[in-house]
Amino acid sequence: MANATPRQARTQSAQPSARGQSVTSRALALLGAFDSEHPRLTLSEMSRRAGLPVATAHRLIAELQDWGALHRSGQEYFIGHRLWQLGLLAPTHQNFAELAAPYMQDVLFVTQNVVNLFILDGHQVLLLERISGTRVGAPFRRVGDHLPLHASAAGKVMMAFGEHELLEVGLEHLNRLTDQTITSPSKLRTEVSRARENGYATTHGEAGSHNYGIAVPVMSLTGRCVAALGVVTLERPASVGAVVPVLRIAARSIARRIGTSMAN
Repeated sequence: MANATPRQARTQSAQPSARGQSVTSRALALLGAFDSEHPRLTLSEMSRRAGLPVATAHRLIAELQDWGALHRSGQEYFIGHRLWQLGLLAPTHQNFAELAAPYMQDVLFVTQNVVNLFILDGHQVLLLERISGTRVGAPFRRVGDHLPLHASAAGKVMMAFGEHELLEVGLEHLNRLTDQTITSPSKLRTEVSRARENGYATTHGEAGSHNYGIAVPVMSLTGRCVAALGVVTLERPASVGAVVPVLRIAARSIARRIGTSMAN
């Protein structure tokens, strides 16, 4: 076929490669299109980064969504909970809660409050570990529960110290859970800005009536927010001045342990 145009040449050179790929390799290429700088991608962006035709990418993305490997918000896709659950089986993630537990115990001992460790899961935060005692009252959430970004101290911390796009994600899901839930975009932006300035975030009955939270970021050795550590109280808020320093010490210790574990 002589005198093919550059576009035709590119198409012809790409097609054999695409035909030679297995379905599995194509699906993995789509998942591999995501990274820390690209946590959310449109269909066309995924197609381009994976080197697949849009029609092929669209079909495979639908299957990945059905399985729970991908979630969708508007025109963008992000990694789903099923991949996170599988990731927990990896030694590094499986040990995350175990590494954090001793320092969470310290927070419980000093503050006498329920202690929670949250990680990001799509457009929500997920309770990875919780430690409570017999004298601190019933815990508000169970391990494995999700909370919205805008209605939780952990979520505000993630938006303040996580990826820049995460705040926009939170602004897309301002569902009202109680009379105190923040549903104003401008107010949420102010709350996140305050959390970034103060180094911690709070909630006052925003996810549940008479429920109060304080959380600080757990920053990796590379400066990435990998989790949020916090306490929750019922009926009245805990003392910020007494709790935040304890949480910060524990968060730094957890970050060091995680960094050491990953290095080994």
